[in-house]
Amino acid sequence: MEIKKVDWRTLSPFNKTTFYTLIIAGFFLNSLILVVPIYSLQVFDRVLTSRSLDTLFLISAIVLFLLIIQSALDIIKNKYLYKKSAQLDALASSYLYQNLIHVMPSDQASQQDIREIKTFMVSPAFASAFDMIWAPLFLMVMFFLHPIIGLVGLSAVIVVGGFSIYIFRSKHKQNTDAQTASSACRFAAEQAVIHRDHLKAQYLSVGLSQQFQHMTAERVWNEQQLGLTSSALSSIAKCLRFSLQMGIMAVGAWLVMANMLSAGGIIAGSILMSRVLQPFEQLASTLQAWQSALSANKRVAHYFALQSDTRPETTFPDIRGALHIDNLSWFPPKATLPLLKNIRLKLEAGNRVMIMGDSGSGKTALCQLLVGLYQPSSGSVRLDGADLSQWRAEQLKHTIGYVPQKFDFFPGSIKQNIAHFDIDMSDEKVISAAKAIGVHGDIIKLPQGYSTLLGPTGLPISAGLLQAIAIARALYYQPKLLILDEANAHLDNTRLNALKQLLKTLKDNGSAVIMISHNAELIAHVDWVVKLDNGEIATAHKAEQLSKVRDIKQAVSNG
Repeated sequence: MEIKKVDWRTLSPFNKTTFYTLIIAGFFLNSLILVVPIYSLQVFDRVLTSRSLDTLFLISAIVLFLLIIQSALDIIKNKYLYKKSAQLDALASSYLYQNLIHVMPSDQASQQDIREIKTFMVSPAFASAFDMIWAPLFLMVMFFLHPIIGLVGLSAVIVVGGFSIYIFRSKHKQNTDAQTASSACRFAAEQAVIHRDHLKAQYLSVGLSQQFQHMTAERVWNEQQLGLTSSALSSIAKCLRFSLQMGIMAVGAWLVMANMLSAGGIIAGSILMSRVLQPFEQLASTLQAWQSALSANKRVAHYFALQSDTRPETTFPDIRGALHIDNLSWFPPKATLPLLKNIRLKLEAGNRVMIMGDSGSGKTALCQLLVGLYQPSSGSVRLDGADLSQWRAEQLKHTIGYVPQKFDFFPGSIKQNIAHFDIDMSDEKVISAAKAIGVHGDIIKLPQGYSTLLGPTGLPISAGLLQAIAIARALYYQPKLLILDEANAHLDNTRLNALKQLLKTLKDNGSAVIMISHNAELIAHVDWVVKLDNGEIATAHKAEQLSKVRDIKQAVSNG
């Protein structure tokens, strides 16, 4: 199922709707918190003096009812945030994955960014910022108790807030260094696991182990410095918090002795002080979380902004597979010179073209442009007269088959990989595609047949068999245009003969083929041979003119 573009501004937690919701919820939640100090004040100043159990039961019942309401509001607020975060994760992650190939790697957001924003939405750091907005409410009540109590509370907020900002700034660079060192070690370890066979075969393990030891030492030192700084600042913050709590009690006691405050005011002032300082005590971690989440949000917002607002919606009928490349030029990312220049090529249904050329002449880049992996810098690629950009991806999947030079398989069975992980995969089509390239017999000889797992944890399989499976994958949807980039590189004679038969079958079925290859045996099975030189078409010959020539490269070069 294709997921249409979603508006990131509505999903992001950094929008007006979410902010207003949390501000309003924060007002009621923080207002209800005041019932506890007010209750303490009433118990000490009214109940204890009157010794009235009726009064105690009444105010206790009222406060209990208000606390239940506060709890219900808190549950509703958290449910709202969890629902929003789940919606963000479900829609944004799927859309992000679906559109990975349409944006350059430098512009891509990652699934980690989505998870970070989702986690942030339901973390205390997100809501803490909105609690901080209502700190003046508690200070007003403290001033109402007594101006001196209010001044002590205000001074405590300034001191604790300032110290928290100092903690954030002190730990910022150390946090960055520790994260960088940790990421480097993790990446080195992952690469060692992935390339363990090469490390062993090329005797690289000793040198890389020494390098990893140095990286680990740097990581441990950075983490140690961060830990020492954190523990020292945490101890100072704890001492400061207790000192301020003691201070408000001492000031309250002095005011009681001076008959300027009731005994209940001491308890109420202490509770209010604790509550007003809570978000400011967590300010350092809150700032760190907000900074990280805002950076992730910026990357995701940039990614969504790059996506087109409109998607092709036309489904073309009666597809023939006629390809028209008109004056195509392409500059690789950040390049100042074109890799492909003024390419003109026309294939009718059933035409087969072999493209030859030296390394770096642009053969692979041309294939990538023909499947829509990149967009031409100028010129156009048209399929049945319509530019590739006008085709729906779902229809192109059934129209163009592609075997890249460096093919990969995703974790899953052979059947799943051949069937493109289609939920409605057809065993008949999978087997038909495998038979077309002569690999069916080899697959069923495997212990688990078509259920054999591929990928990093799968069964070791020869390069030739894997390449044949890659060709079968390209044939699964019976495409009208097949693009093969060095698809015969690892094929043995049996499978090469199967490829020759496949080329004949495709022509009989009216499917066009573009094949990158230097194998002279295949020339007799194509219609045209084109040579690329420095990104341009140097020569083009009918295959029948070259099939009897011994030195193919020389003949192609001579035109």
